[in-house]
Amino acid sequence: MSELHKHGRFFDVWARFYRRGPMHLVLQRIQRWALERIPVRAGERILDLGCGPGDGARKLAARGALMFGLDYSEGMLSQAKAVFGGRLTRGDACRLPFADASFEQIICINSFHHYPAHLAALKEMRRVLKPGGALNLVDPRKDHLVGWASIDLIENAVFGLEEVRIFSLPHWHRLLSEAGFASATVEPGPWWSLTLRPEVFVRALA
Repeated sequence: MSELHKHGRFFDVWARFYRRGPMHLVLQRIQRWALERIPVRAGERILDLGCGPGDGARKLAARGALMFGLDYSEGMLSQAKAVFGGRLTRGDACRLPFADASFEQIICINSFHHYPAHLAALKEMRRVLKPGGALNLVDPRKDHLVGWASIDLIENAVFGLEEVRIFSLPHWHRLLSEAGFASATVEPGPWWSLTLRPEVFVRALA
């Protein structure tokens, strides 16, 4: 089984009970914090990369954005169709099925660490963004004990997803520069939040 297919199967199973249990509440809070800080103009095209069950796409669509969602998991896309409706695509984040300069913004929340080729995925995000467009990315960070444990111990050891990988704040700066982004802000979550502090919040301009 390929790395990508294995991760897709994992999310196909998770999609059945994604909105149940405490983990959904944690992920929902992280997503809400990230989305509230993204400026959205009516009619702008935004890609939700690793859109999961479609909650983020639905929320930004309600603010006037023209939303597109992409996910590799058929199970997650099935859930997304129930809450978001259209413009959903099954695809590989490392080979995005969109033309150059297709979007004003991309959101990618707690999905990036599952991509098998991280630099290739960032270059694809850069490619499909319009000049000056923004990547808004959130992921667990390696230089925090909780972020490291949630991925390297739980997803890696417990679920057998040994390909997952997360990065420290300095490594993020290097990755974004190598991918060709013009500028980037890379910050940890606020110190006062046990939920948000282990995450890295990226806003990078193409």
